[in-house]
Amino acid sequence: MNDRFFNNTITIYNFKEDETFQKTVIDKVYVRKIRKIVINSNGEEVAGSATIVIPTGIAKIENNLAVESYETDWFLKEGDYIVEGNCPLDFDITEIKKRFNLFQIVSAMDNRKGNLQHFKVEVYE
Repeated sequence: MNDRFFNNTITIYNFKEDETFQKTVIDKVYVRKIRKIVINSNGEEVAGSATIVIPTGIAKIENNLAVESYETDWFLKEGDYIVEGNCPLDFDITEIKKRFNLFQIVSAMDNRKGNLQHFKVEVYE
């Protein structure tokens, strides 16, 4: 994959069995955001979604390939959270929303077969 498109950073917050959150920062990913206006019974609201691509060959956690620690140190699971950027905060939904775009994972696809191996994640605000 051409790494010039993969210049974003994300912070993943995984919910653990002990009811805490584990934070992982991944560099060299692609984030494509979509903003739209939704009309509901409360009037107009802005809704956001994003598609995130984590290429297995270049995405990094510090100096290591992110894929090397997938499923042991981090994972992609529906209901977990992703912040666009490197979020220095422990998980506090109110504080994070004040300073960052906070998304919740709605689907994650493991595409580690073939020539363009990657994870594809769909998220919503």
